[in-house]
Amino acid sequence: MILRISLTALILGWLTTGIYALDEADEQEAALRLSRAFNAYYSEKPVAAARAFEEYLKIKGDNEVALRYLARIALSSGDMTSAVLYLERGIKADPNGIYSLQLLSEIYLKQNKLDDALRVLGLILKGDPFNERALQVMAYIYQQKNDHRQAATYYKRLIIAVQKGTGNPDVMSQALYFLGNYYYQQDNFFKSLHYFRKLYELDSDNGRYLLIIGELQKITGQFKASASTHEKLIERQPDFAQAYESLAETYFILNDPRALAMIRKFKKFKKDEKPGILEGIEQQLLGKDDEALKAFERILGANQNRLSARLGRFRIYEKRKMVTDARNEAFAIVVIAQRLNAYELAREYAHVTLGYLNRQAQEIKFRENFFIPAKTLNPASVLEGTTEQLAIDFVELYTTHATTLENTGERTVAVTYQELAAQTIEQLQVWYNAMLKHPAITGDAQKLAKTEKRGREAKNQLYQTRVNLAWTQVNIKGALGDATRNADTALALEKEYATAYFVKGIIHNNLGEKNAEEYKTASSFFLRAIEITELKSKKKVAPANYYFYSGMALEKIDRFPDAEKQLKRTIELDPYNPTYLNYLGYMYSLRNMNLPDANMLVLRALEDDPENEAYLDTFGWIQFKLGNYREALEQLTVAASFAQKKSSVDPVIYFHLAEVHNKMNNRVTAIEYYNKTLADIKKASEPMDAAYIGAQIKKLESENKQSKKTAGQEASGAAEEKK
Repeated sequence: MILRISLTALILGWLTTGIYALDEADEQEAALRLSRAFNAYYSEKPVAAARAFEEYLKIKGDNEVALRYLARIALSSGDMTSAVLYLERGIKADPNGIYSLQLLSEIYLKQNKLDDALRVLGLILKGDPFNERALQVMAYIYQQKNDHRQAATYYKRLIIAVQKGTGNPDVMSQALYFLGNYYYQQDNFFKSLHYFRKLYELDSDNGRYLLIIGELQKITGQFKASASTHEKLIERQPDFAQAYESLAETYFILNDPRALAMIRKFKKFKKDEKPGILEGIEQQLLGKDDEALKAFERILGANQNRLSARLGRFRIYEKRKMVTDARNEAFAIVVIAQRLNAYELAREYAHVTLGYLNRQAQEIKFRENFFIPAKTLNPASVLEGTTEQLAIDFVELYTTHATTLENTGERTVAVTYQELAAQTIEQLQVWYNAMLKHPAITGDAQKLAKTEKRGREAKNQLYQTRVNLAWTQVNIKGALGDATRNADTALALEKEYATAYFVKGIIHNNLGEKNAEEYKTASSFFLRAIEITELKSKKKVAPANYYFYSGMALEKIDRFPDAEKQLKRTIELDPYNPTYLNYLGYMYSLRNMNLPDANMLVLRALEDDPENEAYLDTFGWIQFKLGNYREALEQLTVAASFAQKKSSVDPVIYFHLAEVHNKMNNRVTAIEYYNKTLADIKKASEPMDAAYIGAQIKKLESENKQSKKTAGQEASGAAEEKK
């Protein structure tokens, strides 16, 4: 009884999967039916073909190819329902049947069954992550669903597919245009500019792209570059009114006298259009300051951050010697310019603001009255309001200007301004401590509470300034000792704040490059920063980068399970950050573990930054580990190409290329890349085993010699045989 049930189950299994064994006669009959089916199909006899394919399926069971042709026959007669049923059976029989999957996805798309189309396209991309048509359709569907983030991810992968495949300019243009618009809508203007520049490289005759590039350059504070772009556009299209409008504002920001001429040109082409910001600019340039101020007020009522309106007001206030108003506008320009990444302008107006503050300081003898040592400060003294406010203004300017200097790479000068801010805050603390002993303060509950609050604010501000100082010094060669002192000073001020612990972790992480023991210390500081934040924050979670650095430090001390946990937490909190995705994916590849997961992680990283050579290298290396050597070679070659464009190729990429060529038995090329790795091995982003590389070169050279010797012997033997 048991034997009979088992045999029945086995037969049923064969029938459902279509792989049961046939005897010789059945095989011959199946082959005959299939031959008849194809003959009829290509003789345009669909009914006979369909009948023969069905008879073949009865003998052989479900087969993807036969079912696909039956679907095509059904489609030719307009029977989409039957076509879908055949194709669904086909992909069930062979989930990797790419042609059936493609055809089925097209049918679902025509039927507007977008979710079904997405499911099928996902199966295509699972087997071929860079299938151009599937990526294109996926992007289109997510556009229809208004899920532009998802559409963007597929357009980015489509860019990689085109770069390594057909080089189709139309597909590339479609992807670049969408991504440029997408990032513009996200207010990520630098990324938007990147994609529109790429688009212009493909279609340099399109003046609209030049206009967009010029506007994006202006939005991102690149005023001289923006002016140059619009000038180029006007040379090509002298009647492009919008270019004159934009150029007029840019010239005004740059204090270029040609602004007025641009306004007049704009008005010539757009006679009936109200010029908006140009109204205020024109009035000011014509000397009608009151009308200009009214126009700027209207502009700023709608947008407080309109830089040109702020500059216009500043110039009028400065001309009228309205010192306080001019100083306030100058500082507003610093802040707005910094947000726009217009650091040159931010620096210029920081010095303008500092000039106003210094003149006020001289007038009220600020330094003599404020910087009084605690020992000599009269306990009966109270900090005068104007002096206190000027000290606060100095601190705000120093810290803001330090941020500008950090962003322009002038870190040593940034440290000077941060120190000035710290010294000023410390002196404020001296005053507040003295005032807390003054009878006029202690005898008035309201004044006492106000002074205590100011003292707490000063303490918090000093803490953050010392943390910022330490962070800046971490990035200055030879300044880790100073960074440590400032971080320790911050910790002495507040032991229950997380940021100083985090910076201490970064310091020891950097020290770990020379002494691996430091990574353990770094890990403890990162974990402490996480612990404090999780305890105190409303969401009971630390910033994603806390977990990321913690994971990196733990990985360095061979605690990978703990590191993996932290890195996964990082990705949970910031699921689209390509750095986090790539790092965990690469860690998996180095350990030859979770390779399918690693593959997906790095694909997601590439979907954010499709031209990043590090991510392409990781993806290629994972393909190598998966045994997909051809794909690995393609990706690593593209990675090296992008790196070469930047004139900086990480030797790790050369090493990976060498390993792939070695595996593919391309000995000469493998030796070339191993030698390239050795030539720059000190610049590698990770430790490289020079002894292993040297041994591989010797092995391959020996194999080459042996191969040549064998070839010579064979040639000699062949010659002897001819004799």
